[in-house]
Amino acid sequence: MKLRRLIQAGAVIQLTRYALRRRQEARRRQRRQTALNLVVLAAGGAAAWWFISQRREATPAWVLKKQRKEERRTAARHERERPAVRPGGVHVEEGAETELKVPVGEQIE
Repeated sequence: MKLRRLIQAGAVIQLTRYALRRRQEARRRQRRQTALNLVVLAAGGAAAWWFISQRREATPAWVLKKQRKEERRTAARHERERPAVRPGGVHVEEGAETELKVPVGEQIE
């Protein structure tokens, strides 16, 4: 009878150790899985942020065309609305010679 009790006690000890080891392994696995999930989540967030930032800079061609057209319209409107400029006054001295000092062909423009 004593031997039977020893075998039972040994079996209980083995089962307890097995259960505890399994529990520790499950905890370790869950910690590892949590860390991996955090890394994957951070990488996914960084990739999404990069992709969105790249797309924000890429303006569609039709928008650019519309902006250019609008700029041309406003420039033309400003040109039309600009008041006529009178030519500036010309300085003429009394008694000045009317002939050119440098012949027309030799003038530097």
